[in-house]
Amino acid sequence: MRWSKRGKKEMQGMLLPVIVCVCFIASSLLFLVQMIIKSEEENITDLYNAANQTRTALLKQIEGDWQTLEGLSVSLQSLANIRTDELMEILTDVNDKNAFIRMGYADASGQGEMVDLAGNIETISIAEEAFFQRAMEGKKSISMTFKDSNAAGGYVNYFATRVLDNDGETEGVLCAVHSTNVLRAIIDMPLLKNSGYSDILNESGDFVIISKPSMAETALSSNQEAIAERIREEESGSFTVKDEKGRKYMVNVLPLIEGQWYQVSTVPVAVLRSSYIETARGIMAIILAACVLFIWLISSQRRMAAENQKTLMKLAYSDSLTGMRNFDGFKKDAEKFLSEQELSACLIWYADFKNFKFINDVLGYEEGDRLLSMVAEYLKMVESPDCMSCRIAADNFTGIMRCREDEGLVRGHKEILDYLKQSGMENFPFLEIPLGVYRLKESDRGQTVDVLVNYANMAHKTAKEKNGSAFVYYDDDIRKKTLEDSSLEAEAESAIRNREFRLYMQPKVDIQNGNRICGAEVLVRWQNPRLGLIPPGRFIPLFEKSDLIIKLDRYMFEQACIWLKSYLNGGGRPVNIAVNVSKVGIFQPGFVEYYAAVKKKYGIPDHMLELEFTENILAVDTELFCDLVIKLRKEGFLCSLDDFGSGYSSLNLLKDLPVDALKLDIMFFRKSRDVRRERIVVSNFINMAKQLNITTIAEGVEEEDTVEFLQNADCDVIQGYIFAKPMPKEEFEAMLGRTDHLAINHNEQGY
Repeated sequence: MRWSKRGKKEMQGMLLPVIVCVCFIASSLLFLVQMIIKSEEENITDLYNAANQTRTALLKQIEGDWQTLEGLSVSLQSLANIRTDELMEILTDVNDKNAFIRMGYADASGQGEMVDLAGNIETISIAEEAFFQRAMEGKKSISMTFKDSNAAGGYVNYFATRVLDNDGETEGVLCAVHSTNVLRAIIDMPLLKNSGYSDILNESGDFVIISKPSMAETALSSNQEAIAERIREEESGSFTVKDEKGRKYMVNVLPLIEGQWYQVSTVPVAVLRSSYIETARGIMAIILAACVLFIWLISSQRRMAAENQKTLMKLAYSDSLTGMRNFDGFKKDAEKFLSEQELSACLIWYADFKNFKFINDVLGYEEGDRLLSMVAEYLKMVESPDCMSCRIAADNFTGIMRCREDEGLVRGHKEILDYLKQSGMENFPFLEIPLGVYRLKESDRGQTVDVLVNYANMAHKTAKEKNGSAFVYYDDDIRKKTLEDSSLEAEAESAIRNREFRLYMQPKVDIQNGNRICGAEVLVRWQNPRLGLIPPGRFIPLFEKSDLIIKLDRYMFEQACIWLKSYLNGGGRPVNIAVNVSKVGIFQPGFVEYYAAVKKKYGIPDHMLELEFTENILAVDTELFCDLVIKLRKEGFLCSLDDFGSGYSSLNLLKDLPVDALKLDIMFFRKSRDVRRERIVVSNFINMAKQLNITTIAEGVEEEDTVEFLQNADCDVIQGYIFAKPMPKEEFEAMLGRTDHLAINHNEQGY
């Protein structure tokens, strides 16, 4: 019984692949039918084109003969009362140039004479001939085919046209005789794969000229009435007929001489179809073989799937590194969890490590994986019917728990940090876990887990902006900020096109040469029509998450070049202009080529443009960064490294960096409690840079005594509020016009 049920289940499982194969074969057959129909249409077109070429050649020959007769007819009209012997002499001279077998003239009664190429004259009586009667009516006329022993091939055709007297009345008919072989030579040329031929029939469907390899005795003779019907109905085009043995032929009828001759071109259908029938057979064989193979593979796959179903299910919902749930598994379990809980008693949290990339880059990926596994171990250890969690991706974790009071979550947050320190991470004092929390409401019932986790993630992004292991709850302000961030990102592209980003410049002062203005750093402000002037700290972090920062970097660089060109053309003295480049932008393909091209486009002299990079670039690829700097310097750029010493850089790297300048953020050194020790470090930085021929720039300087210290320490340049704050490019240009030197500003303190 069990075997029977199992066999029935397997049969049901195989039914779908069989149905798919049948549908596949049916679809393939339908496709082949459509292909055959399309090929038939193409064959009809090909036959028509080939037949029309033959028709064109025939008409050219016939029209040439008629033109000769008509021209001679007009000449004879002017020769009134010409004697017969004189006429024959004229016709003999004319025919020497046209090679008709005979030429002649018959009066209105049909009696006349004809002269051949040898000058022999014979009497004719053609009053009863249809071609004579049509010519007398003023029509171009050509005869049926007549036997003639004097002609090559034994057959001839008469061409006739009337001759008018001086009063415009029909006087007689001018005739010319041509060997039928002249026209047969044209229709003997084969059509379409050398398998089709043309014949000439009259308006009654009788054969006028039959080509030597003609199908007149097969396809045409047994369908002569049908062809005659087409001719009588004046229906041109192609149609299919069968011979007495059932073989199909495609026939095309074209009018050759309206009301007299019709060209009938015939080709066996089997010849036309041979190529695509062979192709169709091959395709069907391949399709059938593919279906058999498909059914066999499906059968094998189903057997393997049945054996490994549990393993696959586990892999689908678990994280391969940590062994805990993945996000798909979490969503599945969380839906069930929330359906059984009072939502107001539940919350969702979202967390990651603030410095996880640093751990991977500096300590290695193995250490990073060990940290993730330890977090997962703790989360699995504390899991209960009231608490579940998962790893989303990378170092991102989320969880849901029943927790009416916030103390439980705060305690859990502290416990995991303590657990990590006690588990071998005590040497990582920088380890910080910002946490975002969303407390659920009853109105959230029916909302998807993705949406609820996203609320916690919004709060988490805010927590990451704060110092340490911050703890932030989702609220309307966070929602508003998130929406505003999305709005700013959406407006960015059009803002660049509309030139809403303004060029601001903060002067750089050479403190070793009388506080002389030696240049400026280009900064950006966004003049948003909706929000007014937006500082860079509001939109730069957003743009750095996407390619928007690359577009902004390149826009600001070009604007700086435009200003510098205008300033220099106006007679301004040379100054150094520093433009920031993001970490994302420098590693873009074609980075050096783009910046060099823009510099060349505006004709900026070498060593006047400085590209400024933040030192966290060194964490990505120090060797690649150095190679890029070398290329930039060859293109005439100066290169500087911002925030040196505040993160990824080290003294070991300093000896290998081919940069022109180092920028020291004095505010960074202010974190120390001992000013004396701080200044020892700064002095040594400056001293080492000097020995390496690297210019030193101190930014963030606000105190007068700091200026004095840096001057004594041999620092080259200061950039800070102590001399000037960032200003629009117009104000900076005006400043350069007023003075070359800046005094210490005692009124501007702090940012």
